[in-house]
Amino acid sequence: MKIRNLSILLVVAVLFASVLACGSSAPAGVSNVYMANDAEGTNKTTTFAPTDVIFVFFDVNGIEAGAQFQVRWFALTLDGQDPNEPFTVTDYTYNDEGTIYAQIESTDGGFPPAQYKVEIHMNGAKVAEQLFSVQ
Repeated sequence: MKIRNLSILLVVAVLFASVLACGSSAPAGVSNVYMANDAEGTNKTTTFAPTDVIFVFFDVNGIEAGAQFQVRWFALTLDGQDPNEPFTVTDYTYNDEGTIYAQIESTDGGFPPAQYKVEIHMNGAKVAEQLFSVQ
């Protein structure tokens, strides 16, 4: 009986060690979504001035090169803009980077003050979203 319990304990220990040896990598997909008003991503914020360039950053883990990303930008509380239709869309083919960013910049003198949302889609499925505002 002691040998059998010892064998079970040894199997559990080996499985545990195998899990630790494989590392505790994050699951495949998109994580750590954040916004910033600079291309380096150091000035993290979700509140922007009308003339800011607006960046969204996200980490990618365990995705094969060639995955298709689409970043969709929505104005949620802007008169005359359907909150369910993106006002701009950026397509991107993944090339094995760890962090990806997309940006928008107003060409009409600034973004109108409102609530906005950015959605990140991978291979046709929404994988993340982030709310932000322009004041």
